[in-house]
Amino acid sequence: MTSPSLIRRLGRLEAGRPASAPVLSPSEREEVTREYADSLEDLEEMSEAERAYFAATTLHQLAADYDQILRGAPAPWVGR
Repeated sequence: MTSPSLIRRLGRLEAGRPASAPVLSPSEREEVTREYADSLEDLEEMSEAERAYFAATTLHQLAADYDQILRGAPAPWVGR
């Protein structure tokens, strides 16, 4: 069962989404593409514990764990 607070947060996210994709000029597209590529290089490597967690956890459990993380609980893979 998904928590009511998660459902409310998802509803707010959906309400805040633009109805259509923004129209970008070619130069804006190039800039956004460059920023995205740069952001990929900044990603941290996942630990073995994180990999194991994401490989073995159901979507339902991920949502429940994420809800707990937002309430201040440590990530489930911490201390594994």
